[in-house]
Amino acid sequence: MSIQPWVHVETLEEYSERFKDFAVLERTPDGILTCRLTWKGGPVMWSYQTQHAYGELWTAIGHDKKNEVLILTCTDPYWLVHESDPTSFDEIEQGTDVDAKFNVNIPDTMNFVENFINDIEIPTIAVINGQGMHYEFALMSDITLCDSEYVFSDAHFTKDIVAGDGMSFAMRTCLGVKRSNYFMFTEPQVDAKTALDWGLVNELLPHDQLMARANELARNIMKTSRSVRRLQHEIAIRPWKQSLQDNERVHVLCEMYGVQLQKFEHHFDKIVESFDEKTTG
Repeated sequence: MSIQPWVHVETLEEYSERFKDFAVLERTPDGILTCRLTWKGGPVMWSYQTQHAYGELWTAIGHDKKNEVLILTCTDPYWLVHESDPTSFDEIEQGTDVDAKFNVNIPDTMNFVENFINDIEIPTIAVINGQGMHYEFALMSDITLCDSEYVFSDAHFTKDIVAGDGMSFAMRTCLGVKRSNYFMFTEPQVDAKTALDWGLVNELLPHDQLMARANELARNIMKTSRSVRRLQHEIAIRPWKQSLQDNERVHVLCEMYGVQLQKFEHHFDKIVESFDEKTTG
């Protein structure tokens, strides 16, 4: 018997409790983990605290070796972000705590994306369940299912913010140089059918069929051996790791430096409001 014990890694029960306000986590006996992002049971509320929580959540999920497939979705009726907490941004950006500002603008903003790519080492299936922003995790997942009514957009640049966050990073990786540049500068409305044609998503489904299809795909993945499905994910995530190395930190640094130079109130609700006006007007 080994002299040294194994170091304790958080169990599902432990990190489910830690992140209970930000995510509902349910796992089947054979390891299919469904992660439904939330804010206290309702749709996600975007804040610096939310961003920090998800960066930590990806690591907890990735370190739990009992997880075999991840299904990632959000609380209806919205995908990840449709509402924000402006006071969270004001406390940091109008405050005098330079260290806190650095923490949320640099490591938290980077880990929010990087930990999803680097720490989760199992097949991932994203379910875009409704309208909303910060769709990078859906695009970075191995398989992406999308509500047939969804529309992709990014209003950062038109609101005088550098489009350098995870959304622009994901678009650059998925669409290449010309389409992603056009997307960042002009804020086009890319409907679900166009997104499918462009290869941003894999399948379009009516809302009430999304989760059933995700579970069907997860069950098919689980028919393979554990080593095969995990190594297959390593191949699937490889282009994202390469893009992460080449692009992501420059994207983030440009956006956050621009925010500081402009002394901008980084209110995500303004971006969402602009998007809603365009899609419903």
